[in-house]
Amino acid sequence: MSKLNVVNGMAMLSYLQSNNIDLGGEVVPFNEGMCDGDTIEDIFSGEFELERCVAHGVGVEEYEDIVINPLSPLFTFDYDELHLFFDEDMFCQINLITLLAYLDSNNYDGKIALHLIDYNFSEIKCVEIKPQGFFEVYKSVLINKQIPETILPDIMMEAVINYLDYSKEENDLTEFVMQNIDMQENDLLDEMFNRFKYLGLGDTSLQKIIDRVKFKY
Repeated sequence: MSKLNVVNGMAMLSYLQSNNIDLGGEVVPFNEGMCDGDTIEDIFSGEFELERCVAHGVGVEEYEDIVINPLSPLFTFDYDELHLFFDEDMFCQINLITLLAYLDSNNYDGKIALHLIDYNFSEIKCVEIKPQGFFEVYKSVLINKQIPETILPDIMMEAVINYLDYSKEENDLTEFVMQNIDMQENDLLDEMFNRFKYLGLGDTSLQKIIDRVKFKY
C-alpha cells in the first residue's frame, strides 16, 4: 500500500531529515501560508498561483519552486494513504483546511491520517479524517471570511475564529503594535511572537503588520 506524508513546511521536513526520522513513504512539505492574502476556489490552479503570488509578493516561477514543485507528488493521487502532519496553531490549521479542501474537490477517497504535532514536532495525537465537506469550509472561511456551517473539531474552529480576526484591518495584533509603537522593532517582534504564539506566524508576517500600522499612523 502506497503512502505519502505531507508536513506543514520546511521546518518540520528539515527536522525529520536532520534527526534521521523515517515516517515510512515519501515526505513532501506544504510550503504555503494561506492565512495571508486572498485566494480562489480552484486550488493549485494557474489562477490560484497568480492570486497567491500577489499575496506573497513573489513571481510565478519562485512560487512554483517553493510551493507547487515540492508538493507535486500529491497531485498524482497515486497514494492509498495520506498522512498529514500539522500543528494546532492558526497558521497550520488554515493550511490544513486548504489541503483538505483540495482533496475534497478532487474526490480523494483514500485513507487520511491527521497527525497533530506540537512546537517541538512531537506528535500529540493521530486521528483519521475525511475530506468531504472541507471545500465548502474553505470557501466560507478563506474566500467569504465567514464562520462555516459545518461543525469542525474544536482546535480547527478556534483557528478559524482567530483567522477571521486576523483577516480584519484592525485586530488584536494591530492593537498590540499600536500600544507598543515606541518599542524597538526587534523587541516588538519578540513580544509579538511570544504573546501570539497560538497564531503560528513567522517574523515576515509579523513585520508586515508592524510596517502596516506604522505606515497608517
